[in-house]
Amino acid sequence: MPNRVMLVRHAAPVSQAGLDPGAWPLSPAGRRAAAELRSRIPADATLAASTETKAIETLCLAAGRTADELHLDHRFGEVVRPGEPFDDDHRSRRLAWVIGRPDGRHRSWETPEQAAARFQAGLDDLHGDVVVATHGMVLTAWLVARGVVAAGAAAGSFWTGLAFPDVIATER
Repeated sequence: MPNRVMLVRHAAPVSQAGLDPGAWPLSPAGRRAAAELRSRIPADATLAASTETKAIETLCLAAGRTADELHLDHRFGEVVRPGEPFDDDHRSRRLAWVIGRPDGRHRSWETPEQAAARFQAGLDDLHGDVVVATHGMVLTAWLVARGVVAAGAAAGSFWTGLAFPDVIATER
């Protein structure tokens, strides 16, 4: 079980309609921003990442490591949202989920509680200090479940305030 957890929200990807978001690579600006995190990543921490390309690339650049040196785990992936359209409503749809006001747009989505429990299960398999490259919605759900971020509007403000990339450190 980790002692300290450093969450790294992935850097900005190249969004491509028609391509699974899990395969989106980092943009050139995202690659530069991820590399700028290098001094913030502890050299002796266990490095883990979502299996999504943008998270893997972010942590590789931030830690100066290769993907085969990371613990890749689908449990650190973004909230499961089958069938979510790639459209202009994505931010408001996701914000409604983050603040705990799901509606018809979220019928097939994983709940915040399910996402947080999945994420926690991934952490439970790791030991020592951990750096996890992950995604904004799931990391927010996990922080809310742990009581680090308040639910509701506060969670929405936290999520909308996250940068690409961002680093959040918390004690176990």
